[in-house]
Amino acid sequence: MKNAARNSQYMKMSNRRRILNIIRKQRVFRAELARQTGLTRAAVTNIVDELKQEGIVIEKEVGEADYGRKPIILDINENSYYAFGLYLSRAGCSLGVVNLKGGVVIRKQIDISHISSADDALMIIVTEIESCIAETGVGRDRILGLGVSAPGPLDSAAGIILDPPNFDIWRGIKISERLGEKLNMEVSLENNSSTLALAEKDYGVGKDFRNFMLLVVDTGIGAGIVIDDKLYKGVGGFGGEVGHISIDINGRCCNCGNKGCLEAYASISAVLKDVADVRKDIRTWEAIVDQAIAGDPFCKGIVEKEAAYLSAGIVNVLNVLELEAVILTGYIKYKPEILLASIRNTVNATSITRGICDKKIYMSSLPDDIDIVSAASLIINEFYSLGGAKNEVEQR
Repeated sequence: MKNAARNSQYMKMSNRRRILNIIRKQRVFRAELARQTGLTRAAVTNIVDELKQEGIVIEKEVGEADYGRKPIILDINENSYYAFGLYLSRAGCSLGVVNLKGGVVIRKQIDISHISSADDALMIIVTEIESCIAETGVGRDRILGLGVSAPGPLDSAAGIILDPPNFDIWRGIKISERLGEKLNMEVSLENNSSTLALAEKDYGVGKDFRNFMLLVVDTGIGAGIVIDDKLYKGVGGFGGEVGHISIDINGRCCNCGNKGCLEAYASISAVLKDVADVRKDIRTWEAIVDQAIAGDPFCKGIVEKEAAYLSAGIVNVLNVLELEAVILTGYIKYKPEILLASIRNTVNATSITRGICDKKIYMSSLPDDIDIVSAASLIINEFYSLGGAKNEVEQR
């Protein structure tokens, strides 16, 4: 009897999760829910009524009725619950409150550049979070938790930032535990590239693919890889270190200690260092692109080299994983057409599937505030994966 009851409860939660995630992706009628899930209309109604009672799902009248009542469509009540997103990077610290549809309610930039200890930085972050709670007037019972996105390497399961280069005050900090204790809420940690890939999957070009890589080209190079609609993390959580694929085994020394890493050639830091050796007047990627577009032969050569380096790394990944698409983001989003066209041509001319199928290469179109949304997605995605069972998230 106990097993039967347990199985029944499991099936109910599984069906609730399926229904909630269908509604999350698009507004939908009850009949369409029954068609997509294979459940009876009565079963769908029972689950939907439960979600409505909890305030997670709402009904909306749409269109025109031929007679009687207008058609009723189901949608997520975006303001039923919220999550905090904290995005830590070498460029700064962003904090925000995000609703269930990924909408940013509050966004703040926190200046911790002058801070020399993690204790002081955490105190400032906690104060700002408490300020956001007061500013929104949202009850704590409607806050799902805090997602933290930080540079790797890190141990997401243990909630520890390990030893990222040039990120000294956070080295070895158990950030999930410490923030969780101070705020009395669920805290999840993941690296920047992985959280951005999650956001791309939920809100960007990645919505159309179950298997893709988001390649982040900034001061370093990282990647978030999604396989079968799930973030690929590897056995120890270090999957996706595409910046440390070697494109020249006898090449430049990388910060990681190896030679010829993609990051040592194609990160924006590496590009600007190469440029500074020749042209002191050019100090930003934007200036390189602008002058390349204007016809400057030196800058055109720099963009072509960047495309060649990135293409080499991308082809290595595609030949191993055969992904559907690659999405690029970071500094290279600035006027990307010239770079993107070259990468597409090179990848499709050199990948193992050339002549069989073209690989889809895109530039991310997500807005700048996607950083805090990506961090909050750690919490929001768990809420949806548990079928909207907030209490289970809190007690995990």
